[in-house]
Amino acid sequence: MTQKIDDLWPTDIGMEPPDKAPFIILREQAEKLGEKTSNIVEAQVSAEPSADGESLDLRLTLVAPALGGYEYVLLRAKQPVDLYPVKMEFEGSGWIANEESGFRGYLRSLFNSVRTRKIISNLIAQSKNA
Repeated sequence: MTQKIDDLWPTDIGMEPPDKAPFIILREQAEKLGEKTSNIVEAQVSAEPSADGESLDLRLTLVAPALGGYEYVLLRAKQPVDLYPVKMEFEGSGWIANEESGFRGYLRSLFNSVRTRKIISNLIAQSKNA
């Protein structure tokens, strides 16, 4: 006779968390960059377990396919299992976002910065002449 096993797990397990994961936000923004540049400059997001196993190490990398797949790491971030706070690094400077809105605000500032715009413009110009 088969014995029934009690299910001790909560019924709402696996439900979406209230905040969107930084990894997902970065993937969405990577897709938007490709759309905006007609894929002349693309972005890729990678995630690897951190050395301590406590978080994901994220990278947002710009890619110029016409330049032999040239890659430039624009942003590094460390996403904990709780999603936030996420630690970010751009060209040696670091920031911490304690929630989704702070992360989105930081990305907006980073993407609109003179440095980021210059990098992307230079990649587009070089790609068009490659």
